[in-house]
Amino acid sequence: MSLKARILEEHFFRPRWYSIGINPYFTNRYRLYQSIKTFARATPNHAHILDVGCGIKPYRTLFSSPEYTGIDIAGGGHTDDAKTVDAFYDGLTIPYADQSFDTLICTQVLEHAHDPEILVAECARVLKPGGRAFFSMPFTYPEHEVPYDFRRFTRFEHDRLFRKNGFTTVTITKTTGFAGTFAQLLVIWLFESIPFRSTILKSLLTLCIFTPIQIIGLGIDWLTGRSGMTMDYVITLEL
Repeated sequence: MSLKARILEEHFFRPRWYSIGINPYFTNRYRLYQSIKTFARATPNHAHILDVGCGIKPYRTLFSSPEYTGIDIAGGGHTDDAKTVDAFYDGLTIPYADQSFDTLICTQVLEHAHDPEILVAECARVLKPGGRAFFSMPFTYPEHEVPYDFRRFTRFEHDRLFRKNGFTTVTITKTTGFAGTFAQLLVIWLFESIPFRSTILKSLLTLCIFTPIQIIGLGIDWLTGRSGMTMDYVITLEL
């Protein structure tokens, strides 16, 4: 893995507190990472885990179990050589038998699925009875991986979708509140709108402008309890 790829994986997918001075997408990614980390800590060491839409498997190291399988589609918003997969699938049918896995994670995938109803049903099919699952999906976020970005769900649609497909325990939480969401969207707009190529300039803007904006948003979120709109919904489930 190249140095650039390692930095991306470390500060984008697995940000530490100090990544706020490096990553203009920190608010969104940090809350998501912490949620996955909490879920992974509660996963047994012997669990057989399936990562649906795994990409480069950025969360593999959070799980202590050696039985970790990743699947992804061929093509889509990322090139195949940028993925670390054990098997490709067609985005609808998971290529494993019924009740093959104890635990399943599917992060930031449902908005890209051709048919989320079928995908969730497939996830339930390959989970063992009593199995646990973790899903996340953007709620307030710009279009990304265009043209493979198809939808956003409210928490009520998440609840309906998962219960319809056999999940009996559905816990839905927000990653941010209004202030954190507004601050992150402002930073994303500024970062992606300014037509500069200089890495040094990007770093200076992130440290001197984008970081304070995100700190203020996170601070208000902390005071208000993440009220209002959110960047993402995190859903933890049991079958």
